[in-house]
Amino acid sequence: MNHSHNLMRPLERVTASYRSARPGSARKVAVTQRADQSAAWVDLSLDEPSALKSLQDAATELRDVPSLNAVLARVAGGAMALMGAEFGNIQFLDPLDDSLVLVTQSGFSHEFLDHFAVVHDNRSVCGRAAWQGAQAVTADVRDEPAFTPHQKIFRGAGVRSVQSTPLVDRSGQLIGVISTHMSEPGRPTERELRVIELYGQLAGEVIARHLVGTDGHPVDLPRNTPLHQRMALLGKTGTKSGVMHWAYRVDEPHGFDGCRSLGVHPNQWRGRITTDSPDQGAEYVASLVARDLIVDWDIRGVRDVGLAHVHVWRGWEGSARNAAFTLEVQPDIDGGRRLAVDLA
Repeated sequence: MNHSHNLMRPLERVTASYRSARPGSARKVAVTQRADQSAAWVDLSLDEPSALKSLQDAATELRDVPSLNAVLARVAGGAMALMGAEFGNIQFLDPLDDSLVLVTQSGFSHEFLDHFAVVHDNRSVCGRAAWQGAQAVTADVRDEPAFTPHQKIFRGAGVRSVQSTPLVDRSGQLIGVISTHMSEPGRPTERELRVIELYGQLAGEVIARHLVGTDGHPVDLPRNTPLHQRMALLGKTGTKSGVMHWAYRVDEPHGFDGCRSLGVHPNQWRGRITTDSPDQGAEYVASLVARDLIVDWDIRGVRDVGLAHVHVWRGWEGSARNAAFTLEVQPDIDGGRRLAVDLA
């Protein structure tokens, strides 16, 4: 059994950066790529329902883990198990300088960890994945001239092949990269790559919820620290600078006078979005989420679902009744214009 370990100092440093004001240049996965992910969910549910069930079970287990530290170790171990890999690591994208910081690892020596502690460019598999916002695969690291500076480290670690998959939150924000490594050359199958890509999506959503706590406080870090003082200052000045943080959730009617989160898993249509203009209010955020929802419906040819409610809150998720804005969306059975009504 593989045992993953967090590197606590790098983890605390980069999560502190993540939870403070995020620069406008922070990378996002393109909407088209996110639509492809939705299509991949559909394909997997049709072709391999057992694989989809395994992913859903993995997501449920991750949501039940109480701390970020435990989540990261579980994610790394889960990825290695899915890929049958001997080594693995997780890197977070530092929003202050767009570098990749190694925060969790399994199976590597100190020499490897020191060498890849911080990655600033795309001359590595993980760097390519972060730079492109897409999976990157190298069947044999010895065949890549760009990896010449890393060859001694790869040989010492016994690494021959690598795959790196982005970790993204529901809004498409790139959080980091999860990589698995093998001691033999070779490329994972398309099925394996599809499964680990979807796992990266699930894991990214769970990690994002731990990175920004639902009570407004960073998770797993002591309170009354300089970090909290900076966050309090940000809360006072955020409106003046135009930067606003929003939470959203999409619900569907369920049962008598009740509702439930929309999607194949509870966190599929919930997350956070940051805007940087006073003109981009709750209505704007709701329209972005509704657009993604409609794209998903179009891909899957959905015509028979009921109403969906897009709730948006300023700051942190609350109840439907205290949402800053709620949008009602429904696919038209004729495939034409959708109904969209402000319920706020």
